[in-house]
Amino acid sequence: MKSEVARNLDSVYNRMQWAGEEYLMEELLDNCDIKKSDELFPKEVMYWTGYIYRYWSISQKESSRNILNVASPATMRRNYLMFHTMDPEMAIEDLKEINRQKKSKWQIL
Repeated sequence: MKSEVARNLDSVYNRMQWAGEEYLMEELLDNCDIKKSDELFPKEVMYWTGYIYRYWSISQKESSRNILNVASPATMRRNYLMFHTMDPEMAIEDLKEINRQKKSKWQIL
C-alpha cells in the first residue's frame, strides 16, 4: 500500500494496471521489503481486504497510502465478519466512520 507498485496502480494510467497478477507479485517481491509477521490473515480476509482497498482507491480516487491510514489491516481483519457481505460502498463508509470515531476519541483525551 506504500510501495511504488501501489503508487503506480493508483495513477490515472499506468501500464502495470494491465499486468497480470504474477507480474504484480514479482514486482512487489522485487521492490518491497516484505516482513514476516506472527499475525496471520486468513486467505478470505486477505482477498476481501485487497478487493476493498483497490475498489476504494478506484471508486473514490484516494491513494493507497491514505486508505491505509484510514483503515489499517488490523481494522480490516477485525471488521471482516461484519463487513464482508456488505456492498463495498457501505463497507467503506463504515470504515471511514470507525476512523472518525477513533480520531474524535483521541481528541477528547
